[in-house]
Amino acid sequence: MTARIIRDYFVAFRWSNFKTKVANSLYMIVYFAVMLPVIMGMYEKVQYAIIYYLIAIPTIHTVNSGCLHIMKMPKQMYLVPLSQQMKREYIVKSAIFRICFCTLFGAVCTLPLVIFDMCHVITYVVIVYNILTFALIFCGMNERYNIEEREAWPQIKSDTRGIVQGIDIVITIFSLFGIAFLLCQDEGMRNVYVNLIFIIPAILFQLPLTIKHMSYWNKAVEKAMNYEISYDK
Repeated sequence: MTARIIRDYFVAFRWSNFKTKVANSLYMIVYFAVMLPVIMGMYEKVQYAIIYYLIAIPTIHTVNSGCLHIMKMPKQMYLVPLSQQMKREYIVKSAIFRICFCTLFGAVCTLPLVIFDMCHVITYVVIVYNILTFALIFCGMNERYNIEEREAWPQIKSDTRGIVQGIDIVITIFSLFGIAFLLCQDEGMRNVYVNLIFIIPAILFQLPLTIKHMSYWNKAVEKAMNYEISYDK
């Protein structure tokens, strides 16, 4: 099953899927890739642009993965007579693989920042922590509701995860790109204590919000196992 999960992950990166599933988040991708570096002045020096995109590329990849890989099985697998245990195994392992792959991809992308002495090791740890948080939000329980179905509305309105996700995403984005901005300043992140600006919110706010978000895990898995109540058909 592991081989099937890995294959399904990469097969989802098809142009047809991008056109239909990533369209809703295209504005966010364009903002990260084009507009934000201009606003932050990242094109003033080549080194600034390199620092920015080493952080932005894994962030964009995680957003794409969250759009392309919904917490559910492929439609044809619902038609195959699988046991509940096998369905749960596929859904859970798929989510875990997405989270781990996106985090590992981010860790590899940002590793040159340490290798070429662009940032302190503790800064790198904070960056990877933020990428992991982003992956948990976008690639963990990333259900999609079909708002055309009236029965979906009560659940959307009563689902506090939207608020939790939103706050967590904002903090994570500010942390990631705040670090990118400071890395481009003279001695901006060289002082270990400057990292406390990002470490303290990570512990006091991001971690509790992410734990609250992940507390819905079992309920989301149970829903994804049932084709009839999955709104992303």
